[in-house]
Amino acid sequence: MKDGPLSNPNGQEKSIVLICPGERPAVHALAQSAPLALVPILGKTLLEHWLDHLADSGVRHVRLLVSDRPEQVRAWLGDGVRWELKVELVADDRELTTAEARAKYSSNESSDPGVKQGDVTVMDFLPGAPERPLFRSYADWFIAVKNSLPQAASAPDRIGVRKLKPGVWAGLHSRISADAELRAPCWIGENVLVGPRAIIGPNAIVEDGTVLAADAEVTDSFVGPETYVGEFTEVKRSLALGSTLINWQTSSCTHVPDAFLLSPLSQRAATARADHWLGRVTAAAVLLLTLPLACYALLKAWSRGQRALHPLVAVRPETGTISASRAVLTYYEFTTAADWLKRWPQLWNVVRGEFAWVGNRPISPEAAATLASDFERLCLKTPIGLFSLADAEAGGPAFSQEARLPASLYAVRANRRLDLSILVRVLGFWLVKRISFGNRL
Repeated sequence: MKDGPLSNPNGQEKSIVLICPGERPAVHALAQSAPLALVPILGKTLLEHWLDHLADSGVRHVRLLVSDRPEQVRAWLGDGVRWELKVELVADDRELTTAEARAKYSSNESSDPGVKQGDVTVMDFLPGAPERPLFRSYADWFIAVKNSLPQAASAPDRIGVRKLKPGVWAGLHSRISADAELRAPCWIGENVLVGPRAIIGPNAIVEDGTVLAADAEVTDSFVGPETYVGEFTEVKRSLALGSTLINWQTSSCTHVPDAFLLSPLSQRAATARADHWLGRVTAAAVLLLTLPLACYALLKAWSRGQRALHPLVAVRPETGTISASRAVLTYYEFTTAADWLKRWPQLWNVVRGEFAWVGNRPISPEAAATLASDFERLCLKTPIGLFSLADAEAGGPAFSQEARLPASLYAVRANRRLDLSILVRVLGFWLVKRISFGNRL
């Protein structure tokens, strides 16, 4: 690495030893699924907060001491290139004290002779706030995170964070119902869905990829990422992490067994299913009744010297038992038809039980590879549909960014009543377009 303004004058790079917190019995529930170094705080992990801070401070070498699940930390960390840091991860059997780590690593034992060893820090607090300990109790953790909210929202690396009103911030691609009530101070992360009449705040943090259903309320609380908060569920003075609910005042911890109240989103995904036999029979009947329209589309393509049908490939819904050879399926669209008629060949997929009348639109293997979170990947667990929630909301082309959120939302909320509502709205859009613009086939 070249010398620069962030290097020491003698050519050695600034370095620090970071000790990742190991076991902290007072907040053991925070470390159920991942070590405390990877606990989410305002859209970042604790370790990410520290690495960002160190990189901005001119540190270029970090020796990271990890005693709790180092393989998870190593997988999350990668090569550290995104911070322009050299991160040397050392797995220890137990968490060293600062004195032990200083004695062991502040000498000239570095594997890199160009590195000047610096101080030793335990990540028991957020950078710049040692007076706010994180892990002495759940109350300390919540208060420290809440008090860090204004600084996190104003940080220069927070791209896309919107200030909706004084004391209220929302991240990229979050959809908040116009009927929801946001009370300052509150933080809403990225890809969050907030339903009608939901109440968030005051003193509420809702992390990335969370769904708050209609009439849910979150007050003086923290909701972890990828968490579903059901209709009329109240989360007050608590930490909600998947199906785990912690009262941060009393430190009582409970598991919520009802997935309709509180659960990880992975448990709320609709089960992939073939359409009901009545839907398949109806699709066959519609195929026959609309056959003249299909013949018109075929003749139109042939008269232009074009291929009538365009083959496409979709990822099958995840069922947990499907073989690799059947992981994808082929479906077709008319090449010259407009509007819904282009999907006419997919009625045959409904008849075969590969599609449902309502679900999420087909996703290509290439598009599926771009899904960035467990929340977005929920759409892979739902039926493929002839029509979708994005169609009903006029949400844009299949699997555009505008269509991804409705796809994940449908995965959480799917039921027969919603399916019927989508069909009615789609037919309503079709009738309005026909009345407004005439028949365009």
